[in-house]
Formats: sequence, structure tokens, C-alpha cells
Amino acid sequence: MSKGDDIKTKVFGEVSDMAREMPVNTGAEAFLELLNANNVDYIFLCPGTDTVPIQEAVSKFRALGKDTPKMILCLHESVAMAAAHGHFMVSGKPQVVLVHVDIGTQQVGGALHNAQRGRIGVILCAGRSPSIFQGEKVGGRDIEVMWWQEQFDQAGIVRNFVKWEYELRFNENAGHVVQRAFQVASTEPYGPVYLILPREVLMERLEKVQIPNTARYAAVSTPQADTNMLVKAAEMLLQAENLLIIAGYSGRNTHSVASLVELAETLGIRVVASTIRMNFPSQHPLYRGSDSTPYLKQADVILVIDHDIPYLPIQSRPRPDAKIIQIDIDAIKSTMPMWGFPVDVLIQADSSKAIPLLTELIHQRATPEQQARCQARFQQLQSESQQLQAEQRNLAVTKAKQRPISPEWLSHCIAEVVDEDTIILNETVTNSASVLRYLRRAKPGTLFGSGGASLGWGLGAALGAKLAVPDKTVVTLVGDGSFLFGCPIATLWAASVYHAPFLTIIFNNEGYNAVRRILRSAYGEDNFAEKNGFCAGLDIAPPPNYALLAQAADAYSETVQDSSTVKKALRHALGQVKSGKAAVLNVRIEKT
Repeated sequence: MSKGDDIKTKVFGEVSDMAREMPVNTGAEAFLELLNANNVDYIFLCPGTDTVPIQEAVSKFRALGKDTPKMILCLHESVAMAAAHGHFMVSGKPQVVLVHVDIGTQQVGGALHNAQRGRIGVILCAGRSPSIFQGEKVGGRDIEVMWWQEQFDQAGIVRNFVKWEYELRFNENAGHVVQRAFQVASTEPYGPVYLILPREVLMERLEKVQIPNTARYAAVSTPQADTNMLVKAAEMLLQAENLLIIAGYSGRNTHSVASLVELAETLGIRVVASTIRMNFPSQHPLYRGSDSTPYLKQADVILVIDHDIPYLPIQSRPRPDAKIIQIDIDAIKSTMPMWGFPVDVLIQADSSKAIPLLTELIHQRATPEQQARCQARFQQLQSESQQLQAEQRNLAVTKAKQRPISPEWLSHCIAEVVDEDTIILNETVTNSASVLRYLRRAKPGTLFGSGGASLGWGLGAALGAKLAVPDKTVVTLVGDGSFLFGCPIATLWAASVYHAPFLTIIFNNEGYNAVRRILRSAYGEDNFAEKNGFCAGLDIAPPPNYALLAQAADAYSETVQDSSTVKKALRHALGQVKSGKAAVLNVRIEKT
């Protein structure tokens, strides 16, 4: 043992009795064996000069018939991150994104913000240029050095957006470092981590790698709720006259959906749910969409579950005497510099554990009079729901012949042609209300949103979701702006090459409608930009030929402008997807 090896052993320790050794030849091969130990299915790759050791190792493992994560070549880094995001949403398993040094890290861009705010476990890895002088060898091989690609603090690019970051400096502690990455990403609240992999470490000659016992590096168990606090919450809820539940991302635990239904039915309480997850069945008579504004002023007790922004104070806020209960795995929103929502009962807990216990306490404490009041309220809300759904159906039907096509009619048609097992990804932004109003979902894990504010998520996320559950039909709904931000050629190319077809439906209003709404809100309907016919960056006009963009990546495409042909076009496009071909429907809708 050399002096350097002796120092490393003293620092990193001997092999644990619970670890096992695997024969490898390089640091890159060691890294792959550690990914295998963590059941990684895919490496979403946007390559660079520093990623070649891993590409070489994957090729060698495949040639030898050894297990290795599959490489998914992504032609843009944001697609790679969005795909890993989509995979984690449906699988719950962190995947690896591998990009090129500092510039690849920067190219990930807003997709990393979405992963952070969406609480998505991803292992984002980037290379680093060799810290050697020109002419020296790495792993016995000549390596070109590109000093202009080295930064003083490469991790500083993403430090605001990740739960943990580290640079792998020695292969001797690779097992500890990689397991730390997976443990942090997999512990709630989930989130991305960043690992820098220097090229000289990946190319270093090795004989073996220590594979830790992954069970000893498992995710931290989620907290139980304080029973005394739940008792206080139960008493508040039982005494209330007008209740409201606002759920954000509790549906990440699919079994919590049924628990939330039981709680809502027990109390007879309206439920407003965000678009990030399918938190509550949208066909249920207690469901009231994603906007809490119409119900805030009525409620005397509000239960907020796993929600970052339960309401927008500038639009509406609870009445001053309302009592607010919050159950949240991330109760203080530690990654948000400011979070100003007042709470009377704050419970940090895993909602999937807290909700059933809260329901049980309510059953135990409810008097016959309170039970009767809750059931009467439930029946009243059932009648209210029937009336609302009838009005919504009538609205869609009255717009069945409108041109441009109304988002209500398009959403109504989508709901009629997809089945209950279809996975829906929603990035329609200003048309989300219509989508959620008509596209009723009953099964947990069949509706997803990004959780963040960066557009372009829907296409890459659909790719990752389809790779995670290849037997499911995946449909992504996007605005035209989101479609363009989503790198359509890069994403659809990957869908074709890796046999992961999905249907994209573009809600095409030929512009940035969210910006248009803000403009009108700030400057009125007679704002100078629109009044004088100057687009001011609002309109995507004339629009690109989206059909040709899709065809360039070997996807089926069709433009729909007639309301009477919407259902036929949807069924035909779904047929294309089921036959193995990605499809894009460009539906021209009205500006709202």
C-alpha cells in the first residue's frame, strides 16, 4: 500500500462488514455499479468531452452482458431534466441526469427550478475538466485540457436549487458519496441533488469498488403528526359551519387520496386541489377545482394540506376570523426566503399518516348532532355539485361549433376519448381551469403538473413518464409557448428512438396568454399594446408550422381547426400512439 493509499484508508475507513466489493477497471465503472445498486433505470445524457468515461463504461458493460442503466440521449439538457422529473413522478425512483461541466449545468435551466418546486428526486451529475497540466496523462491516456471550461465554483450555479451538492474527489469514497446523493434526494421533501464528477476520477484505474449496503443509507422515515395537535384540529373541524380543504401535493402518496376522500366525506367539506398531483378524485361531488378564491370568504375553518401557495392574497384571502390548520411535510417552506401565510395550528407531518389519524379522531369525538350536521352538509354539497357539473356540460356543448375551438369543448372531447388509466400531464397554464373542469380523473397517479414556473416541462416529462410505465398511455397537454420551450424536435426524436411514444395536444392560442392577462390586469382592457395593434411580445404570429416540427422527428402530426373534427382527430392520434408512434395534435383555440 502506498503512502497516499494509507492516508485515504485512514480518512475513509476500512470496508464495512455490510459492504460488498465489485471488480471494476475504472472510476466510471465503479460509478455505474453504484447506480446499479440503487436500481437506476436510466441515465438521461446530454454529452460532452467529460462524459466519455461513463459512455465508454456503459458500452463495455452492455457488450459484456452486465447490468447497467440505459442511456437516453437527450439533444438538450432541459429535456434530460424534464424526463428524469417525469420518471420520478410516476415511479418514485430517482434517475440520473448527466451533463457537460458548467455549460451543461447552466443549460438545464428552468427545468431544475421545476424539479425543486415540484419536489422531484433527481441525481444531476456534471463533469469537470481535468485539473492537470497539458501533456499529462489521466488513467494512462492523453487528455486534452480545456481550462476555459473550469469555474471557481461550478456548484454555485445550482446551489439555490438543490438539496445537496458535492464533488467526487476520490474513488475510495465513491460509495459513500453516491449513497449520500440518493439518500438526500429520496428523503422527504424530495428534491434534486448535484454531483460533480471530475474526468480524472472517472478515468482512474481501479481494481474494485466498495458497494455499501443500500439499506443502511435508506431515506429518512417521514414524521408522524403530533396527536395533541391533531386533536385540536379535529375539534376545530367539528365545530365549524363552513369548511374548506386546500390540497397541494398530498397525492404524491397515492394511497392518501382515499384517506382524503374519507376525511372529506366524514365532515362534508369542499376540497380544492392543485394541479401538481391528483390529490382528490375530480369527479367526486366534494371536489371544487383548483381555485380556492370562490370559497375562502365563506370558510370559518380551512385545512391546508401540503400546499405552497394555498391562495393568492391579492385576489382573495380568508376572512379575518377564519381558523387555519396546516399539515405539511415541509411546514416552514425552508427553500423559500419568504412565506407569509398565517396558520393557527401548524403540524409538520407526512400527510399520508396524519390524515387517517385525524379522521379517526373525528369519528371518536363527533357527537350525534355533529355527525348529523356533517351528513346534511355532504348532501347539500352533492346537490351543488350536480348543478355545477350540469352547467359545465351545457357550457361545453354550447361551444361545440365555435371557431376558433373553445378550450372547454377541447377539454370535454379529450375527457371522452381517454380512459381512466391514461396518465395526463397538464402544462396548459391559462387553460388549466378548463382542463381540470372537464378532464375528470378518479385514479390516483393519473394527473400531474410540474410544480414550478418554468415552461417547457410537459414534453420531456411525458418522455420520462412513458419510459417509467411503458404499458400506460401518456398524454401531455401544453400551450403553444410551452410546446416551443419544450424542445419539441429533441424530445420527439428521443420518443421515436427509444420507443416511448406519447400524445401531445397543443392548446394553441397563438400567443403568451398569461402575459396578456397580466398586461390587461395592470393596464386595463384598453392598454396601448393591444389597442394600437402592437403585439409587444404577446403573439406568436404567424406561428411556426408545428406539424412540420413534429414530422422532422418522425412523429405523427395534425392541425385541427374545426370543432366537429376534434374527437375524430383525438382518436386517430391515440391510435398512432398505441401503434408505437409519437403524435402531436395542434389544436387552434380561441384567445381568452
